[in-house]
Amino acid sequence: MKSRQSLMSRRALLKGAAVLAATAAVAPVAAQQNRKKPQQPGMRIRTREEVGYRDEPYLGRTCSRCVLYAGDGKCVILSEPVNPQAGARSGCPTPWVNG
Repeated sequence: MKSRQSLMSRRALLKGAAVLAATAAVAPVAAQQNRKKPQQPGMRIRTREEVGYRDEPYLGRTCSRCVLYAGDGKCVILSEPVNPQAGARSGCPTPWVNG
C-alpha cells in the first residue's frame, strides 16, 4: 500500500500542473488585451497647447508633411485628432517630408 505522503504529493503535483496549464492558456489573451499602440522611446503624448497647434499652417509647415503625421488625422505625439492642413510651432522635428 502506498503511503499517504506520496498521494498528497501526487495531488499537489496535479493541482500545480492544472494551474500552470490554465495560466499558459490565459496569459496570451491577457497580453493581447493589454497591448496598446507602441510608443517610441523618448516620445510622450502631448496636448495641442504644448506643441503650439494651429488650425492653419505654421511657416509653411503642415501636419500632413510632418514625419509624425500618421494619416487619417492622427499624430504620433498628440492625443487629439489633427487637421492635415494645420501646423504646430514646437514639438515636431525639423525633417519635413517634401511634397
